[in-house]
Amino acid sequence: MAASPAQSAWDDLNARQRTYLTAFYRADQGLEDEQRQRGARGHWDRTPARVWRRIDLGSYYSPVARSLRTDGVYDSGTGATLAALSGRGLIESGYVNGSLSVWMTRAGRAAARAGLGYGPRWTKPKWALSVSMWEAVVKVAATGATGLPASELWSSAYRYLIEGELAPGTRGYLKVTQTYVAYTPEPSYYNPNPPPVAHREERHVHLTDAGREHYAERLEEYREMYDEIEAPDLHQAETAAAEEGRAP
Repeated sequence: MAASPAQSAWDDLNARQRTYLTAFYRADQGLEDEQRQRGARGHWDRTPARVWRRIDLGSYYSPVARSLRTDGVYDSGTGATLAALSGRGLIESGYVNGSLSVWMTRAGRAAARAGLGYGPRWTKPKWALSVSMWEAVVKVAATGATGLPASELWSSAYRYLIEGELAPGTRGYLKVTQTYVAYTPEPSYYNPNPPPVAHREERHVHLTDAGREHYAERLEEYREMYDEIEAPDLHQAETAAAEEGRAP
């Protein structure tokens, strides 16, 4: 049987291009999930999809850029990769307020779904997080008792997964803890004689009890749905994080 146009589009991409398209698809689905949650809370508006589906790639705090940088592919070749994806009709790119931005096209979403094995008519179960939200929960779970530095959690996950936020979503699966760590300040031009000890605030993200329960109960189903995300068992993750923390 001949491959579908969407599958053929995915098969025609090289590994780098697939990494970019996957990152854009996850971001796009996260934005769609945010819009759906706003609507569920009664905050409907007529903002064009072009506005809320915009994927920020150029700003310093862009989670997509950070993800691509972690994968080792956010570099001088980014422009060529965007041009290749745009030339195939999978994305559009441009600048908004001076920041490089990307929009997924319908063909791009279809290619990503085909390549990631979601199927053209795949529907997310009501209990399930979107792929980007699940990836955020996995990222936190993998840090065990240490917790994930709050600065490493992308903004959409922070707004819709953090327990007790002013604009909460439907899932309070994450929480932020604050601790104060002692350190020895270095002399500077403005403070040539600093005190011998100072303290700085550190904020880390952990699973809530509800988050741990959801993670443990649905782990195998998530692994099947989003098999490209390596989700560890909670006990294994906590043990590994503890051993890493004890390493010299």
